[in-house]
Amino acid sequence: MIQKLLKMLEDGRDSPLLRFSLAKALIAARRFDEAAQHLRDAIRQDPDYSAAWAALGECRKRLGDDEGAVAAWTEGSAVALKRGDIQAKRQMDVQLRRAGSRGHKGVS
Repeated sequence: MIQKLLKMLEDGRDSPLLRFSLAKALIAARRFDEAAQHLRDAIRQDPDYSAAWAALGECRKRLGDDEGAVAAWTEGSAVALKRGDIQAKRQMDVQLRRAGSRGHKGVS
C-alpha cells in the first residue's frame, strides 16, 4: 500500500488526502517520522484538515515529542472547532487532557 501511494505522489497526484492516506499507512507500519512529514505536507496544503492535525499529534507523541504533540492537538482542536468537526475536537481534547495540558483553547 505504501509503495502504491508513493507512486501516486511521484506521478504528480499530490493532495492533502493522498498525503493523509500515505501517513496513515506509514503509521500502521510504525514509521512515525515519515508519517509526520507527510502530515505536515497535508497541513501545508490544507491548514483546516483536522484529521491530519490529530494524526500529527499522535506521530509526535509516538516519537517522544510531547511538546510537539500538544502543539499539534491544540492547533487541531482550534481548527476542528472552526470547521464544526466536533468529534475530531473531542478526540484531540481528550489527548490534550491525557498529556496533562489544561486550558488549551487557542492556537499555539
